[in-house]
Amino acid sequence: MSKQDFIEKQKKLYKTLKPCYCTAIQETVHFTADGWNHLIYHRRRPHNLDERTYCVALIPYLCEVITDATTATKTIDTQYGPHPLWIIEHQVKTLHNGKKQILKLILQKRGAGNTHFLSVMCKEK
Repeated sequence: MSKQDFIEKQKKLYKTLKPCYCTAIQETVHFTADGWNHLIYHRRRPHNLDERTYCVALIPYLCEVITDATTATKTIDTQYGPHPLWIIEHQVKTLHNGKKQILKLILQKRGAGNTHFLSVMCKEK
């Protein structure tokens, strides 16, 4: 399977994700196009193919991290107004190598709207 085919497969998976409750922030987290676009693009330009593949490979673990994370760090993004951002972390066992890795997710809330997933990455040890 080519990397581009893998990305398309992961996009279909992302679209099937249902909102899940995060006990760390006591909010329901939604999966919107903003989250997908943040994984694929940077400043309206696509990430390189390796970076896109790395990001979308973490999609199967999103709900696990959101539901199982116990603590969150809150900051306020003031670039486009006061938007709360939360960073949550949780250790998961990944499928591609079977090792445990800590994943870090960024969640965002705009105004009185829903909290949504924005980004995911492996935390460096």
